[in-house]
Amino acid sequence: MTFRQKGFTIVELIVAMAIMIIVMHLGVSSLKTMTLRSHMTTHVNEFVTMQRMARQFALNHKANVTFCASIDGLACVSKKHWNEGALIFVDRNGNRKVDSDDKIVRFFQSNSKNLRVTWRAFQNKSYLQYTANGWTNNQNGTFRFCFANESARFNRAVIVTKIGRTRLSKDNDGDGFHEDREGNLIAC
Repeated sequence: MTFRQKGFTIVELIVAMAIMIIVMHLGVSSLKTMTLRSHMTTHVNEFVTMQRMARQFALNHKANVTFCASIDGLACVSKKHWNEGALIFVDRNGNRKVDSDDKIVRFFQSNSKNLRVTWRAFQNKSYLQYTANGWTNNQNGTFRFCFANESARFNRAVIVTKIGRTRLSKDNDGDGFHEDREGNLIAC
């Protein structure tokens, strides 16, 4: 009686492992891309929601409302801290500082360590202020969102007009990169 051994040869095993490694590499790359896109979309949508909330609050309460970068939700900080958080408050005297008689509407704190958010505005102001009619206080500008050490394919922008409306950046030329309102690639 002869026994025939069943199994794989070393060549078959190496080929199978090579195929598994290639498939896993493609899957991990796709998963990372999907995760980064999802994270960017979530953060941009939260920012747009905050801006719309500030504008709507100004309209509904017939008051000046300031939207600014904030770390603690109690005070505005310089524009280099937009990626850490954003604050909306009723600015009764228009001084862009949270005073004792001002009402804090909402504070959003970011939990993203590798996302950079910049604000470039007309007159180089570090805040965005809505007046009682829902327009900005003679401001227009762009919020830019970029991941540190990642491809510019993930960069996005939120463009704010003087009348207080926002729109999202688009990939107008189909190259996979979003452009700002002048047609330039978005960079932070």
